[in-house]
Amino acid sequence: MKLVITKDQAWLDKWDAFVSNENTAGHLLLSDWNKSFKSYGFDYEACLCIDEEDVVRGGYVAVIAKATVFKFYIVPLGPIISPGFETQLNDLIVKVQERAKVLKCCYGHISLPYSTKESPHTYTDLNQLQSLKSAQNGHVFKYVYSTYGINWIDLKGYDEESKIATLKPSVRRNIRNSYRKDLVFKIVATETEIESGYALFSENAMAANYSIRDWSAMKDTLLNLNKKGYLKMLAAYKGDELKGAILLLKGGNYYTYILGGSKKEVPDLRTGDFLQWEAIKLSLQEGLDGYNISLGGSKGVVEFKNSFNTEPFYFEEGQWYWIIKPSFFKAYLAIEKHLKKHKKTIAQLLAKVKR
Repeated sequence: MKLVITKDQAWLDKWDAFVSNENTAGHLLLSDWNKSFKSYGFDYEACLCIDEEDVVRGGYVAVIAKATVFKFYIVPLGPIISPGFETQLNDLIVKVQERAKVLKCCYGHISLPYSTKESPHTYTDLNQLQSLKSAQNGHVFKYVYSTYGINWIDLKGYDEESKIATLKPSVRRNIRNSYRKDLVFKIVATETEIESGYALFSENAMAANYSIRDWSAMKDTLLNLNKKGYLKMLAAYKGDELKGAILLLKGGNYYTYILGGSKKEVPDLRTGDFLQWEAIKLSLQEGLDGYNISLGGSKGVVEFKNSFNTEPFYFEEGQWYWIIKPSFFKAYLAIEKHLKKHKKTIAQLLAKVKR
């Protein structure tokens, strides 16, 4: 086995195919998703674990975040390794530390898909990872989203009728009512349609006082992911008017809900129920064993997600970090403490100023 650091597109294509079908993977490992951080002036690289026949057996993708004199080596998810090659996982974690040092970063972290709950999509044993003895548990750098778990809707052994029967009567009623509102479902694929859906996400984000990246920063990423088949945007129309949309990304043999938005109307069209049920139906049609409706959100959003009988798998014990340059990192923390309240402004500036 060999470890290869690369940005070569041919290797990245092989990597993305691996990510799509490897159970412990997820969308945060897709190369195009990590390339999107270039709009902030950040860099990225992939580290692939390759066997003698040049088959990808594991690896990770790192975002190399930069802010003035500070650099950070961030692995948003992983490293991961195929079953049967578990002994290589320790070497991959060692490589994270090595690359962080080579690139003169002051800090690095990883996000192993580890959970105490049994699942094909998680690891349950970290006892053999000697590389973690030099690490500290948790994450300190928060400016590149790194996974802390999945919010799982189990679909194994279900069809549409048996799955909806597991939901509370009120939830079943909301789903069925949404189909009586003359909504038309469509998986959109053109640039214009995807941009319209993203505009709806932005409108909802502004109304709810949270931020998402501008369309200009995400356009190429989303269109590339759509072209390669890793992205699905599900939309609800009434007549010719877009009433709601959700964005899904596929990795690890499941879809993850990324973003959503809807028009606020009275009476409520229940587009959220409509589109999330369509995401579940899509997962069932593709023979997937579950759907990750994702963790987090406002109180109302969390309650809505949980109404689908979710089972959260938290990865906190898989989150580890290294402080590589203590004096630099201490200086960063001192500055960062005063900048936290300006996080949104900083993100907007980073998108415009390439370092």
